Amino acid sequence: MTTAELTSAISDNEAAALPNDGGQRPIRRRSHRRWRREMLATQSRVRDCLVVLTMLAVFLAMYFAKAVLMPITLAVMLSFVLRPAVNWLKRLGMPNIVSATAMFAGFSVIVASGVILLVDPATKWLSQAPSDFAEIKDELTTLIKPLAQLQQATSEVNDMTKAPGEEEPVAVRIEQPALTNQLMTSTGSFLASATITSVLLFFLLAGGDQFLEKTVKSIPTWRGKRDAVALFRDLQSQISIYLGSITLINIGVGVVIGVGLWLMGMPNSLLWGVMAALLNYIPFVGLFAGTAIVALAAIATFDSFGYAMLAPAIYLAANGVEANFVTPAILGRSINLNPVVILLSVFLFGWIWGIVGVFLAVPLLITIKIVSDANESLHPVAVYLAAS
Repeated sequence: MTTAELTSAISDNEAAALPNDGGQRPIRRRSHRRWRREMLATQSRVRDCLVVLTMLAVFLAMYFAKAVLMPITLAVMLSFVLRPAVNWLKRLGMPNIVSATAMFAGFSVIVASGVILLVDPATKWLSQAPSDFAEIKDELTTLIKPLAQLQQATSEVNDMTKAPGEEEPVAVRIEQPALTNQLMTSTGSFLASATITSVLLFFLLAGGDQFLEKTVKSIPTWRGKRDAVALFRDLQSQISIYLGSITLINIGVGVVIGVGLWLMGMPNSLLWGVMAALLNYIPFVGLFAGTAIVALAAIATFDSFGYAMLAPAIYLAANGVEANFVTPAILGRSINLNPVVILLSVFLFGWIWGIVGVFLAVPLLITIKIVSDANESLHPVAVYLAAS
């Protein structure tokens, strides 16, 4: 028997020895593939549920622990803004503690000077507020007179349709805490938050990258260390660029609006300029709020309603130029966020942390997007946050 014949005989014997499964193996393979697909789909659904539950837990913790988390978050954001200046002073030869102290002192002096400059005009405006509101009411009486007549007619119709002997509904009034108690509570909470923020900000600036170094040491793999450093640097760069740039832009907007109102004879133009700069940190909502406040103040100041409307026109024009030309030219597409998500975040963080949350809404949204981009399991969150 030749070698070829022997090989053929062995192959025939092996084929005859194999069990005849009647074509069951392809079916088993298809069942295994189907089972794997179902397992992967189940794992994906479980992962999405865990992400949603984690986000809900974070928001609840932010709400109930806002007395602690809010000043900590504010201090971290401010440290991101001031860190480049501290590093610049270090490159000039200053020790880290000296450069951190210098930057913290300079920042504190700027904030204190701004408060001192605004105390006098703010006090005068608050003292004149009752009379201004009365004047605004007189000015708007002619505009709302048809509505008042409609309301009176509705009341008369209700009286005519009332059944004989029908009793008036009992008025329910909820007693609110006294204004003095509210002011004392708010002042104490503000001072406590300001103290925590200031102390933590100084130690974050003076400590340098100690927390980053400790985090890197605690990660076992080299790839994890690299990803942690890259994530931290990206966070610091994006937030410092955004907050630093938007601060300079808002100062310019405040100066333009303040000068414009001063030229048209509006009193307290410094106060309105600072208010415009601060409200410009709040996307969308700040524009409408600032325009309404300036319009009401102008109506109370000027006799001519048409001339008073020049004040909100100046406000809108300055913000329009800033939003359509200045900010896109400086920031470009570096802050690629969905406008609807930005508006929702303003409402959400404002509900959680009040006015501080409103100001921190966009920086917190940037943080969430950067973390989501770096984490594959959070990629759907990054997709929803992105503008395109």
